[in-house]
Amino acid sequence: MLKHGKPAAVTRRDALLGATSLGGAALSADLGAAARVEPSPPDLAFLKNQPLVNADRLRFFMREAGLDAVVVARPANVFYLSNHWPQLDRMGWTGAAIAVYPADPKRPIALVMHAFLYYYTHSPESLFTDRLVFPYTQPGALPPGARADQEPPAAPGRSMRVQDESRMSDRDRQRAAALATARPTSADASWALAKALRELGLQHSVVGIDDPELEVTLRTRGFSAAIRPGENVLRRTRMAKSEVEIRLMRLAAQNNMTAAMAAASQARELGSTRLLRSKFFSEAALRGNLGVFMVVNGTSTEVLDEPIREGMALSIDCVSTCRFYHGDFARTIFVGEPAAPVQRAAKAIATAWGDIRSQLRAGLRFADIPRLGRESLKKQGVDLNVSFTPHSVGLFHTDHPQPSLLMPRTPEELVLEENMILSVDCPVMESGLGGTLHLEDLMLIRKDGAEAIHDVATSVVVV
Repeated sequence: MLKHGKPAAVTRRDALLGATSLGGAALSADLGAAARVEPSPPDLAFLKNQPLVNADRLRFFMREAGLDAVVVARPANVFYLSNHWPQLDRMGWTGAAIAVYPADPKRPIALVMHAFLYYYTHSPESLFTDRLVFPYTQPGALPPGARADQEPPAAPGRSMRVQDESRMSDRDRQRAAALATARPTSADASWALAKALRELGLQHSVVGIDDPELEVTLRTRGFSAAIRPGENVLRRTRMAKSEVEIRLMRLAAQNNMTAAMAAASQARELGSTRLLRSKFFSEAALRGNLGVFMVVNGTSTEVLDEPIREGMALSIDCVSTCRFYHGDFARTIFVGEPAAPVQRAAKAIATAWGDIRSQLRAGLRFADIPRLGRESLKKQGVDLNVSFTPHSVGLFHTDHPQPSLLMPRTPEELVLEENMILSVDCPVMESGLGGTLHLEDLMLIRKDGAEAIHDVATSVVVV
């Protein structure tokens, strides 16, 4: 509960906003502005030839882990290493594409993927020249007398039938040329992976993997060298974002924030938490983001629906992605004038978040951040249960190294690094306060400070 006494009543809308701005960095209180700007999806053409991964950083951590290569099949990791998100994984398949990334920069990157989707999806989106593509289809019947361990013939890769070559588009010609220059088609992904490792000279090397099924696949195709866990090598690399990742994160975060503010500004008219969530998802889509989840009024379930009434204070925590990179943004909505304890709590967490923001920098430990938040509340004379939980954001909502949930986790031992994208969750974990409150922005960590990667809106949206 709040320790200090009851203040004079705050009744004016501008006073409510002024009491909850973030250290003078708040935007205009014209909350309809975000909704009036005509949204449009961003241009992502830079991803055709600018790699997401910081190659030098990744290879440093690979060498530190004693890995000659990483072999990955989980979609986020394939995308991180190749700029290609496996289309079939979005349709329910697993292991549709595999990326092989050698520690030796003289060796090319290899991408194993279905032949038709290489032709149909990946060739138009990629202008990279530093990788080899090993396509696969499906196996045919072994010829009589063939050995059991012999690769069966591969079915031909499909492509568009050409009716009139003179009418082919540039994209059609590019697709056909790309398929023609790929490595010979394999009977399935496992045979294609074996060929890739042989061609890259990695068949006897130590590899790190991100999926246990890959070990079975590798052993089935005669790979006898050491296989080690590789997921955290990639996550450790992503703790500091490349310039291309930061560019994409800025797009994701700004789109996410403006979508959230556009929805929040209409909370009164929408009238229910379900419609508020739907409005956020639709506003995100208009800007080129895809909704992931939204916490509304203290719960993330999409089954529950509650009315939005005069005098409510309700929190929103909005997450959406732009080309799979995450935005994460939270605010509190006041519908009119809520109870005085809620107003005081909103001011307290805004002050605490401002105090934390001013001290974020490379070298600060994760464990220091909740302490800074608690110290701020104590200085304010406020007793509130606020988590002040830090987490790295990127290809995942929580994108820093951590063991499986089956093992103990110790993220508080992590240290902030330059070019990390950091979130600090500031939800008030109290019931009986008279409402729910949250506050969260995405910060780019620098050597001597931190900067928000999206416009910093007022901490409370008053409607």
